[in-house]
Amino acid sequence: MTVFTCASTGQSITLLGERIADSGEAKVWRTNCNGYLAKIYHLPTPEHVQKLAVMIAHRPKEPNSHLNHISFAWPKSVLKDAQANCVGFLMPEIKEGKELIDVYNPKKRKALKLEVDWRFLHTTALNIASIIEAIHISGYVLGDIKPQNILVNDRALPSIIDTDSFQVRNPKNNKVYRCLVGSEGFTPPELIDKDFSSIDQTEVHDRFRLAVIIYQLLFGGQTPFTGKWIGAGETPETNDRIRQGLWVYAPNSLIQPVDITIPLEIIHPEVQRCFLRCFNDGYKNSNLRPTAGDWVKALRLAVNELTICGKVDSHYYTRTYGKCYWCDRSTKLGIDIFPGFAKKYTSYKDKDANTYIKSGVARYNLGDNQGAIDDYNQALKINPNHADAYSNRGFARYKLGDNQGAIDDYNQALKINPSHAYAAYSTGLARSALDKQGAIDDYNQVLRIDPNSMQAYKNRPTIPYKKIALTLIEAVLLSILAASVIIFANNFNSTKNSNLEKDYVKRCSVYFSLKDYSEAVDDCNEAIKINHNNDEAYFLRGASHYLNGNKYQGMEDLRKSASLGNEKAREILKDVK
Repeated sequence: MTVFTCASTGQSITLLGERIADSGEAKVWRTNCNGYLAKIYHLPTPEHVQKLAVMIAHRPKEPNSHLNHISFAWPKSVLKDAQANCVGFLMPEIKEGKELIDVYNPKKRKALKLEVDWRFLHTTALNIASIIEAIHISGYVLGDIKPQNILVNDRALPSIIDTDSFQVRNPKNNKVYRCLVGSEGFTPPELIDKDFSSIDQTEVHDRFRLAVIIYQLLFGGQTPFTGKWIGAGETPETNDRIRQGLWVYAPNSLIQPVDITIPLEIIHPEVQRCFLRCFNDGYKNSNLRPTAGDWVKALRLAVNELTICGKVDSHYYTRTYGKCYWCDRSTKLGIDIFPGFAKKYTSYKDKDANTYIKSGVARYNLGDNQGAIDDYNQALKINPNHADAYSNRGFARYKLGDNQGAIDDYNQALKINPSHAYAAYSTGLARSALDKQGAIDDYNQVLRIDPNSMQAYKNRPTIPYKKIALTLIEAVLLSILAASVIIFANNFNSTKNSNLEKDYVKRCSVYFSLKDYSEAVDDCNEAIKINHNNDEAYFLRGASHYLNGNKYQGMEDLRKSASLGNEKAREILKDVK
């Protein structure tokens, strides 16, 4: 058993099981710290230590915090051995993500049975550009952007790993810790065959790499540099083609499209312009390549103009193109990279309604709550008895602050389907802002309907609590709880392998807001009986004990919660010290 010390907390970090990744520079292990992995260097150097110190002190802003998502596996804390030497670092574990190539490559997607359509790929591209924009704003250069370093979950939310390979600049003394690695096919022409250890890269170089990634996402895994060679001699290697500015849509290009090449004209005109600027204009002047922010704007327009095919419910096409390219391609080549998904038989009316619901969920995922409501309204015009349409519209209304409208929709969903646990839970969520006792009744109904229905929600709700005359620790406790905004994953499917524990924790938070600390403790006890490592249950029980006067037991629970990785508990204990 190998044990290190977390430099920021003093906590003992134990490496568990077998290593889960091994590179030329380091190995990655699971740890006893819930939700965190350890990356241990083979030969740690002073450069590693200094670079990590800068990264830990200057973390980029998380662009998807509102979705309870980790966009980059950023170093959390240095790990030290028994001699107090830095040996590596602690970083968040990215769970349930697939490598980017598994998402955009049709054969891999099919083998893994991933339900991915063109809209999903557009959304993934948009989110990658948004994450890279946030990283660039913080002054970092990724350097080695490649599919293996990007994981994507089933909400089209990417996470970038291997962040310690980034180029890092110390803002205090401008010392640069360079990115020493690159990947064939993603390196811009001006850097090919250059010694990365002697070059300070800029975000302009990342612009090229980002464009290649987006191209692969939108064009079925094809690269811009693949096609039929019509020049003399053998087909040049990929790096040679990039060095010469050769791609399928370059002026007078010696690389021409083939039958299976997906044409540029099928994508949104703004996205087309970004590709042309990157690979044509940017070849002559690299500063003309579109920035990550330019890609965000173009892709947001593109996503909003995607239209569902009338024949195949897994096909999307751009309105400006005017027809479904994927249907035409399937007819011509006998290849459909977005085949219709096998679904149980539904009526013609439900199929149309479900199309609008699917569009509504996609709009919601992009933050367009009003657009989502418009789609759900269309679904209800087709089928006024569609419980999911009411339930989903209720959630969009809740996000816009229309709590009463949300409650009305959830009640209608329950009227149509009394066993709709999601609607029952969401009713409690909306009522918590209007009627906390009513919220408890709704959460009790969830437990009666389906104790196993809530695993799809990634956060536990906590209700803001008014401060009164408090001691220092009480003020810290309640301010942290008040800052814990109710955020839910955008996954409307229940998971049957869930545990009852999370429902107890959710109900506990409402009891806490009502200052009914005894009931809150009872619910946390039930959650802890089910899972002895539930850090949130220990945190809420500790807060309830402390504010109910049982300060010793409260501190014990807070220490236990902190040892399980709960950041709120650690913050409180740090302030108490």
